[in-house]
Amino acid sequence: MSIVEIGPTQRRLVEPDRPASARFRFRMVARGDKANALVVLSVKSLIRCHPNTGILLVDANDTPILKQDLFGVENDLEIVHAPPDDDDVARAVGRGSRQHLFYWRHSPKLRSALPPSDRYDVYSDADIIFLRPMDLMSLLGPLANGRIAAAVDESSLDHYQQLGVLASHPASTMLPAAGASGPLLQAGLIFTNPTDDGDFYDLFWDFAVSAARAGHLPDLPSDDMCIVTALLGQGGPLWERQLALGHEWNYITDAQKDAGIFGCAAHYGGHRAKALILSRREELFPPTDRTGSSCAWGTVARVDPATGPALVRGAWPHRVSLPAPSTSHEGLTVPVPFALSWLVPKGGKGFQMVATLARTSQQEQEDQADATFYVYIDGRLADRLQAQSGAVHVNIHLGTAETVTIIGVSNTPGCQAQLNEPFEQYSQHR
Repeated sequence: MSIVEIGPTQRRLVEPDRPASARFRFRMVARGDKANALVVLSVKSLIRCHPNTGILLVDANDTPILKQDLFGVENDLEIVHAPPDDDDVARAVGRGSRQHLFYWRHSPKLRSALPPSDRYDVYSDADIIFLRPMDLMSLLGPLANGRIAAAVDESSLDHYQQLGVLASHPASTMLPAAGASGPLLQAGLIFTNPTDDGDFYDLFWDFAVSAARAGHLPDLPSDDMCIVTALLGQGGPLWERQLALGHEWNYITDAQKDAGIFGCAAHYGGHRAKALILSRREELFPPTDRTGSSCAWGTVARVDPATGPALVRGAWPHRVSLPAPSTSHEGLTVPVPFALSWLVPKGGKGFQMVATLARTSQQEQEDQADATFYVYIDGRLADRLQAQSGAVHVNIHLGTAETVTIIGVSNTPGCQAQLNEPFEQYSQHR
């Protein structure tokens, strides 16, 4: 096998005084058996990707159900019991119903009952699974300046067509610039600065209450996403604050679609999707999984055991937790494509990756295999490495980073990558 050396290369990131995730508090609302089960997976996956973030969980069941021991974590996790109110929206769609929660979760009464925080606020649906770290550092500046970040929904065109149907309906008078509000924004993941958000959530709730009192709440297309888009979209009162996030931040998935290796968060919004991820929870958190630098997690290609590394077309990728390469002299061998993440070990200041690329099929050994490896530090791209039937080598300074992610892609069928020595001990005292 020929060896191609690229590196060692050095990359330095701007170092904050603490991990970016420590500046955020994620809040989730759960009600009902399925949501209660899903939120456990959501919280565990979030902490694995962003171990220093705060989490505020609203137990919206009429009787308290969610307890700290369900999550098995020692992180900054608070649980508040707050059943839904019997408000104007509840009287229109049914108290505690899924439609009610769409709006009530942002109501002034609920928000006033939450513990105070000086962190940026992140509303996250309980059916979002965090697959790899997001680039939260990139949001610090925009949020400080009052921007509001929300992911773009996959149904933008359907929403636009529904607005056309609604245009001659009395409910259309409630929408600013109906039909010209830009892409549909996902209400399942919203980042705001509570001290400077233009009263976003108050406007949101007022909009919902007005629609409910007028009898038009069921007519609004896309439910609460319609309101978020109307407020932040073109012609809306907070248009200049919109910061649209890509699909990888909140990928809407189902039995046929998956976030894949580039997805940061997979959103299991439909009934079939929820059932699917609950049935696959062992892939997300295998029994052998444990928190710490000795475990890698992520997404790898699903292979056919009969033919080796050839991908199973149309199949979901594996969600895995694996031993770290440093625990084995052979390293960690995974099929390409893949996305794997590691927590930075305590005291770790540097990261060194050596990735060796090879095919396993004998008849293809003479052909060159090629791949690209993307190295992310806390979700930020730190390096991009090209390999051809050989190895790539990179050194990266970590600073206060929490996680390292490697994504490997290739247009060569049957590729495998062997990853060695992600964290070297010498870096702890340099």
